Amino acid sequence: MIKIDIKKSERAVAVAVLSEVLEEGAYANIALRKALAKESEALPRARAFVTELVNETLRNLLLIDHVINDFSKTTPVEKMKPFIRNLLRVSVCQLRHMEKIPDRAAVNEAVVLAKAYGFTNLSGFVNGVLRAISRQPNKPVLPKINPTKPATLALHFSYPKWMVTNLTRWLGKENIVEFLRNSHNPPPVTIHANTFKISAEELMQVLAEEGVEATPVETGFGTNAWPILSLRHTGDISMLKAFRDGLFFVMDPGALHAVHALDPKPGQTILDLCAAPGGKSFAMACMMENSGIIRSYDIHGFRVELISQTRRKLGLSIIEASVQDALIHNPALDEAADAVLLDAPCSGLGTIRKHPEIKYARSPSGIKELAEKQFQMLSNASKYVKPGGVLVYCTCTVSSMENVDNVNKFLEAHPGFFLENSRQIMPGSYSDGFFIALIRQNPRNFPKMPCGGLQTTL
Repeated sequence: MIKIDIKKSERAVAVAVLSEVLEEGAYANIALRKALAKESEALPRARAFVTELVNETLRNLLLIDHVINDFSKTTPVEKMKPFIRNLLRVSVCQLRHMEKIPDRAAVNEAVVLAKAYGFTNLSGFVNGVLRAISRQPNKPVLPKINPTKPATLALHFSYPKWMVTNLTRWLGKENIVEFLRNSHNPPPVTIHANTFKISAEELMQVLAEEGVEATPVETGFGTNAWPILSLRHTGDISMLKAFRDGLFFVMDPGALHAVHALDPKPGQTILDLCAAPGGKSFAMACMMENSGIIRSYDIHGFRVELISQTRRKLGLSIIEASVQDALIHNPALDEAADAVLLDAPCSGLGTIRKHPEIKYARSPSGIKELAEKQFQMLSNASKYVKPGGVLVYCTCTVSSMENVDNVNKFLEAHPGFFLENSRQIMPGSYSDGFFIALIRQNPRNFPKMPCGGLQTTL
């Protein structure tokens, strides 16, 4: 029998995190951060393995359950004890989706963990199911991917069938497979150079000295206006001297498109509603050359404090962070801003590659409720725009009711505004899925046009 120190078992940590996410509704990144903080002595390789194992299991969860159910003749996944269910899930993930893990290691440690956690009577069951799966790697046979049959897409990419059906309706059959494939792939790490302190080119050299490979992300704005870098071999970003010195902040390219749509200028007053974790505020401050006022609001006090801490580290003094609920109209802000940016809380369907648990946490009724809240936030935000000013509404999702439908509903209810342009960015090699609508306060009653949005992939 293999002897193991449970506190140092990478797979045990992964099972604990997966249980917290799937049984208690925790966010995977937060659960991972908490669990790994307790394992402060763990080597970087071990921490990376736990993170990969949890995320890869979540990406393939429904397919993994399909495999387990095919081999477990007596007990379906949903009837298993939670620990055994999640132990089998991470083990099958190693067998089917992580080629570098020897089958024997995955099976043997699963049996050891079952016994160590008080399930000795089920260790034989665990052993039997996993050994059978390892001996028959091509079973069960999966149906071919067919864009006209949502069930095949749901199984291959581990999406609930209702979600695939709706995504197909929102994006079209010609785009659905690309969306699912891109959302299924692990994301790169992308950062925004703090151009108030350093150029992107200079930052690349600084990072290279710390052993980090950084390459520019080119998406159409040109080198000077697009200070986004993709990183490799980073390890824990917070340990980098360049990070501690405030030379960059983490940001997705899709979010920067929203900032460029708003087009902030030095000296302006800008409101960033729902601002946390603050990336768009920081990017705007860089574009404004740290001249003007950016009021960054969020409903959670601890997140507001994080924005304040980061802006101090970055040296971006024009950012004023404070607590404000975007659902509640604040008359003191009426017509106070040259521009307002509302990145509304949303279903997050464009960020599934970073947060795969979203696939299992969302529901049609939940998305509808979010859309209703977003419309109220959008209506409030419009009151804060000066005559002739701009309002940028954006989400990190692809749901029509949260995006196009919401904007059209807003334009119908607010004749003083018109749509300049909109776009739906699809998840791609670098970017999350993002929707952006540029709306202008309309003192001259220009003709309206409906919100559509060109689908593009970065």
